[in-house]
Amino acid sequence: MKDHDLVFPALYKSANDGSVKAQSFFLWTIRIEYFLLFSVSIASATRNLFGISTLAITIMLVILAGLFIFRMVKKHDQDWYRCRALAESVKTSTWRFAMRAHPFEDTSNIDIPKANFRNLLRDILRANKHIAINLSTDETDQITNSMIDIRKQSLEDRLAYYVANRIDNQRRWYSKKSAANKSALLMWFIVTIVIYILAVITLNADSFSLPSLTLAFDPMIVLVTSALGWLQMKRHGELMASYNLTAHEIGIIKSNSDSIKTEADLSNFVNESELAFSREHTQWVARRDAN
Repeated sequence: MKDHDLVFPALYKSANDGSVKAQSFFLWTIRIEYFLLFSVSIASATRNLFGISTLAITIMLVILAGLFIFRMVKKHDQDWYRCRALAESVKTSTWRFAMRAHPFEDTSNIDIPKANFRNLLRDILRANKHIAINLSTDETDQITNSMIDIRKQSLEDRLAYYVANRIDNQRRWYSKKSAANKSALLMWFIVTIVIYILAVITLNADSFSLPSLTLAFDPMIVLVTSALGWLQMKRHGELMASYNLTAHEIGIIKSNSDSIKTEADLSNFVNESELAFSREHTQWVARRDAN
């Protein structure tokens, strides 16, 4: 089977879509706020030069205040984190079910683990009912045919499938995310230093016989403040370390796959792996909520 053969439940797709939409909305709101702040600083610095009215600047400030209030009330950042956590909870339960891991061990009647899985989804949904408004309706079954098909495979085939499509996939994902956050951190570090240098130049522009450049000092300060705020929000350094640590932990867990001989061994292996994935996402949500 290929990576895409495991079709996740409708609840996962709804939570994943909700997370993506909430994240996009939140980040674009922040970008618009930063853009308006920069625009206000330019308008304020050049209003005498270009005859910009106080009313125009006031309107932009009112819009900024409105955006801030809207962001605080809607809390799309919390919807983003919690939908992501919900999606990951469903995903890890799906893998446990497909691998016949606890609490969905093999029985003489498939209806028993299916009932346990439905009950688990129901409990997860009830615990996250406060984000129900962010969940879309999906026609996918809650227990998909692919979940059953994978579950029917032999112990050896299920182990090989899990290692290739879950363990290796997650290890690559965390490694790439760690590298991406490292690159982003370096880029924003350089950008911030460059803006600081430009701010110093504009502040001392009179010394360079370029008095008009002093008008750019306030916008430069807004830019550097925005860059620092964006770095604080994205937390590239913290995520780089966290993702790198998880990638190494997954590599250690993978080495245990060589000793799996029984269904109980596979169940323990899957649960150990899924706990590592769940722990990272739980800590991620906790860090985000704390900030």
